[in-house]
Amino acid sequence: MLALTRRVTFSAGHIYRGGGLTRAELERTFGVAAEPSGHGHDYVLEVTVEGAVDDRDGMVVNIKDLDAALKDLLAPLDHRMLNEALPEFRDGVPTTERLAQALWARLPKALGAARATGLRLEEHPGLFVRLYGKDPQMVYLTRSIEFAASHRLHSAALSEEENRRVYGKCNNPHGHGHNYVAEVTVAGEPDPRTGIVVDLGRLEALLKEEIEERFDHKHLNLDTPYFKDRVASAENIARAIWELLEPKVPACREGGRARLHAVRLIETARSWFDYFGPQGPAR
Repeated sequence: MLALTRRVTFSAGHIYRGGGLTRAELERTFGVAAEPSGHGHDYVLEVTVEGAVDDRDGMVVNIKDLDAALKDLLAPLDHRMLNEALPEFRDGVPTTERLAQALWARLPKALGAARATGLRLEEHPGLFVRLYGKDPQMVYLTRSIEFAASHRLHSAALSEEENRRVYGKCNNPHGHGHNYVAEVTVAGEPDPRTGIVVDLGRLEALLKEEIEERFDHKHLNLDTPYFKDRVASAENIARAIWELLEPKVPACREGGRARLHAVRLIETARSWFDYFGPQGPAR
């Protein structure tokens, strides 16, 4: 079994209205995005298909066939207003979460001998959603935040010589720094009225408070309490972010029907670390 992912782009506008929401409710939930004139995005769609490699042509699916299917899928939406282009949004809020579900519902599941297994829809850099064919009602929304911080890799459990051997130049007593990116993924079924997995304004405020204000332009070993007794490695930074966010994410949605799914810490262009909590990824 092999997975293939194809990326395409399209541009569309939308107006946050409908769902039986009042103007005050829309403005409270979506802020400036609820302006009655609407707004637009250059969306990026990634579709993943899986199948066995055909011995005759060496492919899972002919990309020309996949591209044709994606072209047909997006033709009614590209450079259109989503509220008018899709019947789901004539009286429903056209959030990115719901748009992903609408695209999945229209996507051919069988593409030759391969089957579509999921998609990723990016609204803009730093904000995207995913869903998987095994449970397309569950949507995973990711928001990223950047912070610059320095650290020293040093373990009190090791001797000075061992620290130098294990961590090399990262054991420099003066430390070194990174421009970190934390990608925080929350999971939930979109609210029937608002179409959201989580109140984005609340989530962004939480990330600012718990990540940016604690870690940005700090020396993690010296200026924060989280690495007094554990190494300030990227792995442990990801764990610390999880511990700060996990109990507070449910409050970012009315009724608490959202949960933290994963924290990805991108340390460099070549290294990133995913943490799914002490129990591992939820199934």
